[in-house]
Amino acid sequence: MHGDARPSALPDPADLPQWTAPPDAFLGVYYIETRENLHQTAEFIALEESAGAWSGGGEPTGRYRRSVARVVDIRELRPGAGYAAIAFPTANLPERGSPFPAVWLYLSAGPLFERPFADVVRLADVLLPEELLRTFRGPRFGVAGTRTVLQVPATALLFGAIVKPGAGLTPDEVAARCTAAALGGVDLIKDDEKMNNPAYCPLLPRVAAVTAALRGVEERTGHRVIYCPHVTGRPDEMLAAARVAVQAGATGLMVNVFAAGLASLQMLSEASDTVVPIYVHSGGRSALAHLQGNGIDVRVFARFVRLLGGDYLDLYALGGYLRSGGPTQVRQVADVLRGPWGSIGSVLPTCSGGLTAETLAPNYDVLGKDVLPMAGSAIFNHPHGPAAGAAALRQAGDQYFRAASGS
Repeated sequence: MHGDARPSALPDPADLPQWTAPPDAFLGVYYIETRENLHQTAEFIALEESAGAWSGGGEPTGRYRRSVARVVDIRELRPGAGYAAIAFPTANLPERGSPFPAVWLYLSAGPLFERPFADVVRLADVLLPEELLRTFRGPRFGVAGTRTVLQVPATALLFGAIVKPGAGLTPDEVAARCTAAALGGVDLIKDDEKMNNPAYCPLLPRVAAVTAALRGVEERTGHRVIYCPHVTGRPDEMLAAARVAVQAGATGLMVNVFAAGLASLQMLSEASDTVVPIYVHSGGRSALAHLQGNGIDVRVFARFVRLLGGDYLDLYALGGYLRSGGPTQVRQVADVLRGPWGSIGSVLPTCSGGLTAETLAPNYDVLGKDVLPMAGSAIFNHPHGPAAGAAALRQAGDQYFRAASGS
């Protein structure tokens, strides 16, 4: 099985079939384009991504046969192209410890994307049975918990700021920018992902300076702000940095899971001494979820972020300068983050990437109130200063919902 034709445009995300995982397996949903038989290609994936072909002579054992993934269903959209639902036995997962790395390996690292057996293979969704889902705790804070931490009503609009520029600032300069944004009414401030704790702006002095500044704002105004310093690093170093940051007063943390690894998010979220909200930065996701060809859909990444304990996740702003995937994809990913999912709590979607007061409306149209609009340049480059930039976002949000309610 192989293919050398250019892949066609991927199907509309709204066309993704809905399946339920069987009780003894987790389900990988794949979009496939092949010039061979679609069902045979799916059977090949199921075999090769689970146990592989029997070897060693003799007849395959019963245990081996039970270890091979099985094709549950095929939905062909056109000849040779469509979705396959493949069930991977949970009996193959580790007896102890987190099952997540093994789930990831079965779904995508067999090597699924390196074999030339089809023109396109894309992991479109992942579904877990209830017993497996219960082994994960999910977000500690998410949508409702964030408003509780901030001591604001359950329907309050939330706004966030991204410290700019991303490099070249001292701790005192970061703290001054945070003070101004907090006075303008933002609820959460995070480091830019390029702020990587250099010698001129190390983590501990920066957190200490920002913490003191935000406490001063709260004492003066009563307005509480969450601060998420950037702690991405080698997993053991990241956990150590997170502990130091929280001890120094950080009220949140930010990590890029493509740099640190998805499994490291679970480590951070379940540590007993880093009990603060975690902002998951998604820069790098498009390298996996590019618009055409092989890859891993954004909804899979979002599902894993929720499973492993992220509290906030970037969705690229509609109307901004990043490729958001359009309203349908944004809505579907938000549903993955906030919809019912067993005992797993919800994630608060954020939207960023060129967000301004003028582009808030299309994001609210799709996401509603339970979203955290994040702005950097719109706040810190405002002609009247960061406080005015933050206030302009809040005013635009209030105006949108007043108009929506007809008041």
